[in-house]
Amino acid sequence: MIIMHEYPLSIVDHIWFRNFVQVLQPAFTMVSRNTIKSDIFKIYDVETVKTMKALEKNQGRVAVMTDMWTASNQKRGYMVITAHFIDDSWNLQSRILRFVYVPCPHMAQALCDALMTFLD
Repeated sequence: MIIMHEYPLSIVDHIWFRNFVQVLQPAFTMVSRNTIKSDIFKIYDVETVKTMKALEKNQGRVAVMTDMWTASNQKRGYMVITAHFIDDSWNLQSRILRFVYVPCPHMAQALCDALMTFLD
């Protein structure tokens, strides 16, 4: 839920959220935001391995695209780097490879620097 809806990790500290979860499932023990953060990084690592395997298996071309994304709750800019390819079943696959922080202002030099960090 936190990942899908982009909720802040601090939501687990909000009393109303804890009460809501308690009503839904009284036997559930709420974990800390550090545990949530650790779990998210584990999911990220698993998905990264899956993505790399899919790209290695791919025998066709891969289109790499960039787009700017601004986190509404942080007012920070990010460049998202996405790979698009056709799998063996002829289905379009899209995989996010990385989010790169781009400091303001978002001029060409800042974008180029952010893209170069991906290539390193």
